Amino acid sequence: MTSREQFSPLCDVHYTSMQRMMVEEDGEEIQSYHICERRDCSRVFRDAFGYSDLIEGQFDKSRAFIRKCPACGAILYLAEVDQPRKLETWECPRMNCEFSEEFPSPAAR
Repeated sequence: MTSREQFSPLCDVHYTSMQRMMVEEDGEEIQSYHICERRDCSRVFRDAFGYSDLIEGQFDKSRAFIRKCPACGAILYLAEVDQPRKLETWECPRMNCEFSEEFPSPAAR
């Protein structure tokens, strides 16, 4: 899957910006993920796995949250939050896919 070069997910817990980080795995492949900018937050977003937590250097899937794009199957990321309307906008990171949809935020449920 080829992702858009620049996309900026928000933390699905705090609605704050996430920073792109690089991780080297065994072998030559370098992968990236996004991590919440709040110091006390362990939430991460990985293109192929969605939202989860990073605990002691390991990705913990016990609180994973995945929302898939119905158009292409990629993992959607939280792109925007309209707090007065209590709506979240989720977008597809895949190049050439413009899918986007709104959902009520957990605070509205």
